[in-house]
Formats: sequence, C-alpha cells, structure tokens
Amino acid sequence: MAENTGGVSFKVGVIHASRPGFAQVTFPDLDGLVSAWLPVVMRKSLKDKECFTPDLGEHVACVLDENFENGVVLGAVYSDADAPPVASHDKLHFRFFDGGSFEYDRSSGTLTIVTTGPVNVTAAGPVTVKAPSVTIDAPETTITGNLLVKKKLTYQGGMAGSGGEGGASAVIDGGVQVNGDVNATGSVMDGSGNSNHHSH
Repeated sequence: MAENTGGVSFKVGVIHASRPGFAQVTFPDLDGLVSAWLPVVMRKSLKDKECFTPDLGEHVACVLDENFENGVVLGAVYSDADAPPVASHDKLHFRFFDGGSFEYDRSSGTLTIVTTGPVNVTAAGPVTVKAPSVTIDAPETTITGNLLVKKKLTYQGGMAGSGGEGGASAVIDGGVQVNGDVNATGSVMDGSGNSNHHSH
C-alpha cells in the first residue's frame, strides 16, 4: 500500500521577505496570505554550495502542503511584466542588477563576461590561456613577478627600465643591432673591457 503523503498545491506568489536560502511568499489570490519562511530550492547545498537570494517583489513558483504551512520555493518565474533578458534559445544568460552579466552563446561559441567592479582570480596552480591571439586593452598593466617571453618580443611605444641584478638594468646574451643613433650618458665598454666615454 502506498504511503499517504498528503495533498500538495502548486502556487505562484510574490516574495514578501527573503534572506539567503529562505523566503516568505505572499499569495494575492489567497487574500494576501503570507507564508512561513520557506527554503528556496538550490542545485547544491552540502559539499558544494549555491546561493541565489530572491528579490522583494519577485514572482516565484512554490509547492506547499495542503494547509499552506510548509513547502519550498522552486524558483523565480517570468511574466509579461518581467520578460526574459534574451530571445535566443542558444544563450545561457545571467544579468545582474548592477549591470554585470555572464553569457554563453552556443551558436557562435562566444563567452561574454561584464563586470562593473574588480575581477579577482586566485589559483593554487598554473593558469594556462590558449588562444590564436590575446589582446589586453588596458591603459596600464603591472606584473609583480618575472616575465618570460619564449618568442620574439616586439614593442611600438618605446621602452624604459631600471633596476636589475649586479647593477645592470639589462643583460642580453647575443648580438644587438641598432638601426639608428645610440646615445649614452655613461661609459660604453667593448668586448675587451675598454671604455669609450660618452659615446654618441
């Protein structure tokens, strides 16, 4: 004989109050009845944890017991007033209230991430970026550790530097070809250690 689990009801309501993991829901069609604190259904909550807190006034779908005293909030639902942010069925899209967004378009393979503040990435191991080309469009870039370039290094806006080990700001193993003038305010040493002062 099957166990009697009691009756359940599917209801759509509006968030009355919320905190991470839980919400109270008001049901306009039940004379504005406000539910008890109901858990919000998440995909993971034990070893891995996910948390999306519903906003006040957000339309949500609920499953409740026969007395409307216990149940869960299944999730938010779209309506004519709150339409989906994209029309394409090929896009996975998250849009945040502050203007940030995360979108993957499977029809083109394009991943787009927009933030309105800093981006912090922490890795306990190596980070590898593999692509045909990478463009860093930033007025200033700082690297706090050593930088190894395994192939040709080309620059177009000039080069300046200071510091270095053993008193030398730059150490180059190999020949140097200069197409243009060389200006030095100090000594220029040849291979024999002879000095030509203030060479021009």
